[in-house]
Amino acid sequence: MPKSMPSIPKITIKVPGTSANLGPGFDLMGMALKIYNQFEFQFPSQANFQSTNHKGESLPFAPEDDLVQVAYQSYFRAFLPEVEIPKYVCKMWIGLPLKGGLGSSASAIVAGLSLARRVHTLAFSNERQITDSEFLQFLAEWEGHPDNTLPAYLGGFVFATSCQGEPLRYFRKKFPASIALFLLTPEYTVSTEESRKTLPGLYPTKDVIFNLSRLGSWLYFLEKRRFSDLKNALQDKLHTPYRITESSPLFQITEKLDPHKFGHCLSGSGPSLLIFTERKNADKYKSILENLIAEEFKKQNIPYQFKRIQTDHLGTIIKQS
Repeated sequence: MPKSMPSIPKITIKVPGTSANLGPGFDLMGMALKIYNQFEFQFPSQANFQSTNHKGESLPFAPEDDLVQVAYQSYFRAFLPEVEIPKYVCKMWIGLPLKGGLGSSASAIVAGLSLARRVHTLAFSNERQITDSEFLQFLAEWEGHPDNTLPAYLGGFVFATSCQGEPLRYFRKKFPASIALFLLTPEYTVSTEESRKTLPGLYPTKDVIFNLSRLGSWLYFLEKRRFSDLKNALQDKLHTPYRITESSPLFQITEKLDPHKFGHCLSGSGPSLLIFTERKNADKYKSILENLIAEEFKKQNIPYQFKRIQTDHLGTIIKQS
């Protein structure tokens, strides 16, 4: 690192998990949840992009799969190609399951890009600083779809489009407090890349029209905040039927959920499942869900985690010290 470069303080970045698609909004919609990955970065002279968990142990993925570092370096290649990239050491507190459909990859990307932008401001203040719009555009395009990265960064419910070279367009809302959420995470993994291979290359026109109508239902629900509208809005024919098939461990659970009491959607490509109900009924309905899930997953000998969860409205939090 050049001697003239200002020292960089410790930077801590906390990124919420996300649930993408939310039924019909394939690659368009996502929502931040109160479950987090946290990253602590320091910049000693001997740093060389070493990363561990918070106990100093090896991470559960190969160094070449470290998306924090990949995203961090991509920022410098895009916006500061002439500078020497400051190296860091990183500790990670991992609260998001890998390949669980809760935005673990997006959290790493958001952390890496957010860190790079903060380092840009601190260590390269004489260089042109990018605008918020430029940063969000870069963030949205990084994965090729913005349904995880944008809500992870902004918080709340986000509808976003960024395709075919067009400028990013999005709107952000607070998810209605009248609705309670439960999160079911079976302890098996689903690769988003592999899951996408199960989707058809072409869809019947009637299925596309069906999903377009449900996107309209989402907008109506966000305005009126009625549970009956949400149940309709969660319906999907573009990806869910290909991911929750009769052979899926989730199939019997989704089939047995009382449609009068619950709505549900796959979180991202799965296997996590979001279950929705009216907040006023959440406590008494929780035991119904617990019994149903325990019965079905005991038959299949699948471990799982189940809990009530809230939406995150703050998004990514960056602190330096």
